[in-house]
Amino acid sequence: MKRLRPALSLLLKAVVSLGILAFLLTRIDGMQLLRVLSAAHVGYLVTALLGYFVGQLVSSFRWALLARPLGFKNPLRDFVSIYFIGMFFNLFAPSTVGGDFGRVFYLARGRVRGQGRDWAGSTASALISVITDRAVGMAALVWMGAAALLLFPSYSIPSAIRYLTDGLALAFILGWFFLPLLHGLLERKAHPIAENVRLAVGIYRENQQVLSQTILLSLIVHFIQATMHLFLGRALAVEIPYSYCFIIYPLVGLFSALPISVNGFGLREGGYLFLLQLIDVAPEKAIAFGLLLFVIVALDSLFGAVLFVLRGAPKPSAVASEADHQLR
Repeated sequence: MKRLRPALSLLLKAVVSLGILAFLLTRIDGMQLLRVLSAAHVGYLVTALLGYFVGQLVSSFRWALLARPLGFKNPLRDFVSIYFIGMFFNLFAPSTVGGDFGRVFYLARGRVRGQGRDWAGSTASALISVITDRAVGMAALVWMGAAALLLFPSYSIPSAIRYLTDGLALAFILGWFFLPLLHGLLERKAHPIAENVRLAVGIYRENQQVLSQTILLSLIVHFIQATMHLFLGRALAVEIPYSYCFIIYPLVGLFSALPISVNGFGLREGGYLFLLQLIDVAPEKAIAFGLLLFVIVALDSLFGAVLFVLRGAPKPSAVASEADHQLR
């Protein structure tokens, strides 16, 4: 039964994604959608493509900063290479955590081979670095969205969305201040996982400047990606107010991260349809916006495919299987 759960989960997510996409397509003119896509301005799309690539480079630097205090002394090029390979893996995984498994595996393997460390300890430290990287990036994204909603109140965003975003932003702030309490609670636990988390919390408490630096890098990444939305809009002959980019990008990012679809398919397009229609963007252009964003992410992720081949790396399925085994 346990072996069937991943397949069943993927099937359910695929059904959700296809169901949402099918519903959205009934709300638009299919031929008009194709005309919109075919008329997209290539220059603006290339600008967005380069912007996303730069943002992912900065993200790999952020991950390196978080991994250093945990004992990973790899050169920066290793973090860039592994990060982009993780992006490539995400093209084949049912969710974005597929790439995270790859990052954990390659980072841990490098430590085992280069420093002679054990697999279990290296895997646990690599996993903590990836989880922290995810958490810092998500916190910065939520804070950006909450700040934009506060600074630009004229947009008719539903109150429920505003309250939810503000609540998440407050939760991340409280989490920062409750780190010492978490450290104390984990001292009472004898489980290996609790011990590893306790050590990580202690390390980051002693290196709070690292967290501050990575939050700043995250804000830079999100600023770049919000600006991408401006160029994507212009590629479709849609003038999205720059201030609105800092609202739709975090909100759609949070919505599409829900683990109920395949890589956010359907959720992402539905999010853009809802939020762009609030500023009178045609539904066909709103759906095209989401589809083009996915194409940009996929094209940049192919750089990871090149690195994957050059490194002679194991297949994504083998990495996921081995990482899962080591984490048990």
